[in-house]
Amino acid sequence: MRIISGQYKGRRLISSEDFSIRPTTDRVKEYIFNILQDFPLQKNVADIFAGSGNLGLEALSRGAKNVVFVEKSVQSIKILQKNIENLKLNSKQFRIENNDAIRFAQTNTENFDLFLLDPPFNYPELQKLINGISGSFYFKNENLLVLEHEITNLIEMENQYYTVIKQKKFGRSLISFLIKKVSDAS
Repeated sequence: MRIISGQYKGRRLISSEDFSIRPTTDRVKEYIFNILQDFPLQKNVADIFAGSGNLGLEALSRGAKNVVFVEKSVQSIKILQKNIENLKLNSKQFRIENNDAIRFAQTNTENFDLFLLDPPFNYPELQKLINGISGSFYFKNENLLVLEHEITNLIEMENQYYTVIKQKKFGRSLISFLIKKVSDAS
């Protein structure tokens, strides 16, 4: 696992030795950031289910203003902290929040331009989480939510809060790009 592009290109990231963290593969990560292209530049990013920090660190390498890493596993946070130390990041560029994803979505009061979500494949509250983020006052029209989820753990393609604008399958993974649903009221 490595940083693919940007300031930290080629730098290796560590992951859990016991495979308790399922990091996004380099191939999937490259696809996501090729779609995003320059979107992360000077943006505020939330990396939810951060694990080793793979997605959020890639965003920082590609010019994100700052990243909030949301992770509830203390073991994963220790690995994330080692990756941050190895990259010698400025403490103003990131914050680690030891929190459950649903609780984070329910209590968040920050504006994030980009939400990166890589939940466990069997995560039972995926739709609730996505609705919580996309239905929030803090999810604006210019925001984007990128989700890697198992193809059997489907989400609604459109609802009152969001619309899926792009999806691509990678093995067992489905990458979904969501935007705020534009209101029909004019």
